[in-house]
Amino acid sequence: MKRSSTIEELKEDIERLQAEINASDMERGYCNVPFPSVSDVWAEQAYKRNLVDIKQFLAEYTELVLTAKEIIPLGEQDRINEWLEMLKVAREAKDLILGSTCTLIAALLLIATNGDSRMHYANLADMLVSIIEETPYSVYSEDVYKGDYDGNYDKYYAEKREELIKWHEN
Repeated sequence: MKRSSTIEELKEDIERLQAEINASDMERGYCNVPFPSVSDVWAEQAYKRNLVDIKQFLAEYTELVLTAKEIIPLGEQDRINEWLEMLKVAREAKDLILGSTCTLIAALLLIATNGDSRMHYANLADMLVSIIEETPYSVYSEDVYKGDYDGNYDKYYAEKREELIKWHEN
C-alpha cells in the first residue's frame, strides 16, 4: 500500500517546484518581481479620506442617470482621475473586503466617466445607491496589515503607486 505524503512533504515539493519554475523563468528572461503589498492602515485612510466626496459625486451622478434614464458618460475629470489612481493602490490592500470595496467604487467611477456599461441604467443606479448608503468599512484591528506604512500618507502613496507601476511594466 502506498503511503500518503505528509503536509510537510507537500510544502517542500511546492517550494521545490516553485524554485524550478522561477529558475526556468529567469533563464528565459522573465522578470520575477514580487507583487507589492499595500498596508491596510493606509488603504483604509485613503478610502475614508475621499469617501465623502466620492459619495456626493455618485449621488449627483445617480440623479443624472435616473433623470436621463440612461447611462451618461461624463468624460475625463481631474478629481475622478485622482480618486481612480488612489483606488488602484488602495484596492491592493491585504484586507479582501476593503480591496473589493475600492475595486467596486473604481468600476462605478469608470462607468461614470466613459459610460461604457452593458447594464441597464436602473441596475447601475441601484449599485450606486448601495455604495452611497453603505456604512464605511473598517478593517478589523486585530487582523490589520500595517506593512511598512509609517503614517506619512502622501509619501507612502507615492512609493506604492510607483511600485505598482513598475510591477505592471514587468
